[in-house]
Amino acid sequence: MVGKMYPETKTYNPFLGCLYDCVYCESSFKKVLRWISRRNKCQDCRDYRPHEHPERLRTSSIPSAPEKLTVFVFGQGDITFCRPAYVLKTFQVIMSHRPKIRKEYYWQSKNPKCLEQYIGRYPQNSILVTTMETNRDEGYEKISKAPVPSVRFRDFYDLNFKRKVVTIEPVMDFDVDPFLGWMLKLKDQGSLEYVWYGYNSNPGKVRLPEPSVDKSQEFVDLLKAAGIEVRGKSLRGVKV
Repeated sequence: MVGKMYPETKTYNPFLGCLYDCVYCESSFKKVLRWISRRNKCQDCRDYRPHEHPERLRTSSIPSAPEKLTVFVFGQGDITFCRPAYVLKTFQVIMSHRPKIRKEYYWQSKNPKCLEQYIGRYPQNSILVTTMETNRDEGYEKISKAPVPSVRFRDFYDLNFKRKVVTIEPVMDFDVDPFLGWMLKLKDQGSLEYVWYGYNSNPGKVRLPEPSVDKSQEFVDLLKAAGIEVRGKSLRGVKV
């Protein structure tokens, strides 16, 4: 399945669904799965309920092209709602895939604490990813049932893993110095490979409290000045 999140990425979805009910997912992930459900007749896909598709636990289901490719595993869901035994089966399938194809596997969760249990067992070329839309906890319960940003950062920082990526997308209004401080701590830890940054790609369907373009540009410039790579999507004129 083709992922529309970022360039040169695809998703591999032997597990799908999430219970965090993020308001901005209604017009993205949930919409995609409703479209998919028309073809596969899966009610769980239509309802975005966490569920398994074991028929996809085979190497032929893993995207192979282009040669250099990022694969978001469980990209249409959140790994925190997947049974650990099933996650380990997915690891086995990935590790038996064609090694000559250069891929990186992204394991993303808005509950990075759940990623800890698999440390030491992830397939080679794995990167751990979490979303941090903002540094502000207050009012976040109106956006998502996921752990609040401060808890998410703490748990992500505490993961003993060498390769990490932060997705600040869709960005919500934030406090520059504290938010920058989180990214700097990850950089100083030696684990942060880069940051994705971008605005809500469906502003006509969901409204979020957003920073100004000038504030975003200031923040991006500070990240880059600190030696942190920034990649962008839906930037509204912000230069990365």
